[in-house]
Amino acid sequence: MDADSLSLSSDLMAAASGYCLTTEERACLPPSLSILKNEHGFSRVVYWGKIQGQMGDYLIAQGLGNVTSDKREASGQAGGDHTSPDFFKTMKMIPRKTFRLGPDGVSWTLLPTVDEAIEAKWLGWRDYLKGKGRIFTPFTGDPAHKFTYTSTKADGTETESYTLEEERLACVVHEIDQSCSVVPFGAYLLQSDLQVVANPYYKGLPLAKGTDIKTYLHLRKPEIMPTKPVSELAGLSKTMDFLDSLNDDLPAGAWSLKYDTPNNMIIIRSLAFPGYVFFSVVNSNVYGSALSAQACATGTSHSCSSYAFIGLRLLGGAGGLYIWTLGVWWG
Repeated sequence: MDADSLSLSSDLMAAASGYCLTTEERACLPPSLSILKNEHGFSRVVYWGKIQGQMGDYLIAQGLGNVTSDKREASGQAGGDHTSPDFFKTMKMIPRKTFRLGPDGVSWTLLPTVDEAIEAKWLGWRDYLKGKGRIFTPFTGDPAHKFTYTSTKADGTETESYTLEEERLACVVHEIDQSCSVVPFGAYLLQSDLQVVANPYYKGLPLAKGTDIKTYLHLRKPEIMPTKPVSELAGLSKTMDFLDSLNDDLPAGAWSLKYDTPNNMIIIRSLAFPGYVFFSVVNSNVYGSALSAQACATGTSHSCSSYAFIGLRLLGGAGGLYIWTLGVWWG
């Protein structure tokens, strides 16, 4: 959720889902997010959500930079060339940095960047848990806590390694951003310099298009689009057709879509990641997603098997990208 409209966005999400910010969080988050934005010079700061720990919870925020704020400028920079396989390699997604709120309720600490070394340690920890028959283990609330594990090398020798809780936290946030981000077609566009930006003119999807699974996309660097043959890309415009569609996900039929008539919303549920739910209000720029802890705790998905998550995301709305995620047990 955008820092400038945190109160309004949280009220809307509470009415739609039942999840809401606590009174203390409503009081401390707006000023602390404003400080974060001013200190680092971000174009916009969003509240990403909360990850629960045994001794304390982690409140997460993301700083977004280099996002065009002027509508006329964003529209003028939009490229019109046809999509081709080569340009996906140089596409630049919206730059972001992830922070956790300090114990004083004001200062924010930058989380480590997820590189190959950090991810390898985290994956080693996950494999170790699976080998022990454990689905997940909760965060402790101490960023310096070490999760130790043993791994077996190719020669059969065992070595002891560890991953810090702060590194694990960064990996979990990164995986959610990669695996559980659904946005409607048209909410983002690609500029001529191959920079992805929020579409300031997005007004929502009509009912006819909203009920088509092909009009919903993953907000991540494309993984499926670059593998498509040139013949399929020839008729596409790179301004709008640059993100992976849910319709291309494997296995086929991994998503369930229905129209909620009383609330005038489209609801999409993931069958590959049980518990993940996306909703979009018809003819409105308000849309969001949630992932249920109870479903993911069963470990039926390769992604959800390492953690359980309850969350909400509000993407769109006046001013840009709002993200809300609440209540998480991670493994």
